[in-house]
Amino acid sequence: MKPEFVKKPEMTLVGLVGCAPDVSQLDICGLWERFDEHTKHIKNQVEGKSYEIHIQEKTTPPVHFCLVGVEVGKIEDLPLELFAKVVPPCEYAVFTHHFKDGGFGDAFKAVYDWLENSEYAPAYQFDVQCYDSRFRSPEDPESVLEIHVPVTPKRRCHNGGPA
Repeated sequence: MKPEFVKKPEMTLVGLVGCAPDVSQLDICGLWERFDEHTKHIKNQVEGKSYEIHIQEKTTPPVHFCLVGVEVGKIEDLPLELFAKVVPPCEYAVFTHHFKDGGFGDAFKAVYDWLENSEYAPAYQFDVQCYDSRFRSPEDPESVLEIHVPVTPKRRCHNGGPA
């Protein structure tokens, strides 16, 4: 999988959050099911896409956060159960994964293998999964998922300092 590089402005996501020591311990399907009950109450939605943002905190013990949700143009009358996350503007390596080539594990292995062997480093400790009309289910070989990884050239960090 070779990425396309895209510069994206700041984005505000609204959704439900789950956390656990590791992503494998999260009930992401359950988060989506609960989130679906709230979508009609979210104002100012940017139509056409849903998102999962995964944040891996490098702490002891480790913490993995997952927000499932939608982008909004602005936050207004947010239901109490939902959270907002402002994603910083950044350059992203965007990977398009076709489920005929494997499942989520295969996709992320390919993405992070590419990253390790590329001229890029993660700009931040998160990645974003983008779901649009091309995604039906992970069991459907015709489904497509985009994985957005914030990147910076390895020669410098996102704060401008040396790598």
